[in-house]
Amino acid sequence: MDSAKLSVVQPGTRQSFKRRVMDAMRTLVPAPAAFFAFGTNEHLAYREGSRVVDGSVKVFTGKAVSLSEAFGFDAKSLVVSGRRAYLAEELYPESERKGLDYFAQTASDGLSRALFVFLHEGGVLFGVAGLERRESDPPFTQDDANVLETLAPFVVTQSRAQIAYDDLSREASALRALHRVTATLIVVDRDKGTVLWAANRERGVDFTGEIAPHTRAIVDAAERSFEARTRGEALPTPPALPFGTVAAVAKLEGDPVFGGARCAVLRVESMEKAGPQPLDGLSKREREIARLLVAGYSGVNVAAIAGLSENTVRTYVRRLYAKIGVSNRADLVRKLVSPEPTSSRTTSSVLSPPPDSSLAEGDDTLD
Repeated sequence: MDSAKLSVVQPGTRQSFKRRVMDAMRTLVPAPAAFFAFGTNEHLAYREGSRVVDGSVKVFTGKAVSLSEAFGFDAKSLVVSGRRAYLAEELYPESERKGLDYFAQTASDGLSRALFVFLHEGGVLFGVAGLERRESDPPFTQDDANVLETLAPFVVTQSRAQIAYDDLSREASALRALHRVTATLIVVDRDKGTVLWAANRERGVDFTGEIAPHTRAIVDAAERSFEARTRGEALPTPPALPFGTVAAVAKLEGDPVFGGARCAVLRVESMEKAGPQPLDGLSKREREIARLLVAGYSGVNVAAIAGLSENTVRTYVRRLYAKIGVSNRADLVRKLVSPEPTSSRTTSSVLSPPPDSSLAEGDDTLD
């Protein structure tokens, strides 16, 4: 028991911690399989859960559900009881257990018996671990549950420490990419189309209510921002989400904190905090011309691209200057362009003017 406790409380990465917990449980109560999932958000915790079956590490699959739904438990009743280790038959009949998401996906491994350890402290449940055996193995006993009950406090303590460390590491990675500490930061896996992490220092984040329902929109917003940057689009319209506007986006690839995935990190400003934007009061045509001016096109080229005469373009320019509160193109650029700091991991949001740029040559014919 002492050796198992020590192995659990050793520092390390999230993946190594999960493996050490599963190995410690199997050392104390022999079983061919173990599972472990934990975190402050039930959906992310289940998605990132791990399994060991006959020595091979596997990841959870199945539906996008919460821990409670996947394992079929009532979190409130569990935390009130004070116990942490349970035999499966104490929680539900065998027929009901087989239909739950986690056990349905593992049915092909021939595992038919289960023993649970629920991680809870202070009335909050934040994880579940357990062991599984096959029909040919002896059933789990109450003595087995008592042994894991003794180990559980050490798993709970280290899980809380691991969660705190992981959140700090993830926030640090996101901040390195965007160089800001305000607003909501969201990290998405671009290949899997999922949200890996989200945080807001000022008010916190309701992941289940605020982020999860809009996962597809968040991922799409990141991709649209990158596409606009690739096209060299000047002043692209910031993608809007139900809870704010995407103020910046940066690539975050190969970071071990996020498993080396091809990620993007978004900074989302709330509608109230963002306030009115300089382009908000412009007509569609004025916005188009403003973008061309900021991109550095000459007056002749702006007219050609917009399909207007130079005199008409001058009229539009005077209007948009008045609305934005500037008197020349240089001021317009300063007012509308807010470049992000560059880093080795990100691409600058400053758009290089085209080769025929009058702005680059100092011939600002439309001022």
